[in-house]
Amino acid sequence: MRVFIAIEFQDKIKDYLKEIQDLTKAKSEKGNFTIKDNFHLTLKFIGEVDLTLIEKIKEAIDKAVIGHNNFKLHFNKIGKFPRGSKSILWVGLKIEKELYLLYDKIENELEKINIKKEERKFTPHITIGREVVLKEDFNNLLKEIELKKLPILVDKVSLMESTRVNGELKYIPLYVKNFK
Repeated sequence: MRVFIAIEFQDKIKDYLKEIQDLTKAKSEKGNFTIKDNFHLTLKFIGEVDLTLIEKIKEAIDKAVIGHNNFKLHFNKIGKFPRGSKSILWVGLKIEKELYLLYDKIENELEKINIKKEERKFTPHITIGREVVLKEDFNNLLKEIELKKLPILVDKVSLMESTRVNGELKYIPLYVKNFK
């Protein structure tokens, strides 16, 4: 089973991300674009795990969110991770102290059950497309998209399974832990 820990979004946030994605698609020659229902913020990609580890991961999540209160995130910028002639396009989030505290707690609790800590710096982002080839310069795209200051409520953390359903990639919540 392929799993990760994420912050899921309300429908209005997914709808807005879809609007941004549609603008991006119009400026792209090709790409593998995230389906609307799959928009999320990954806190920890774990990968393939044995079913016996799932319960330990749930317990780690429970411990990580103890004392955590709801908080809000806000969009920051549109960015890309270059992959040769293609890119991963994403919408970044403003750096929020509460998000980093949650991220660190999750990393620390997972390390206790022998899930290695991430070596790369945490860059909070929502992937809107992979293997994207733009028709024009990325900076032109940035000029055309102005991000709204929509508040994104964070009140829970989800353990998600990444699986294929009828050939389509789906992210399915296996466990959801509310903060309060």
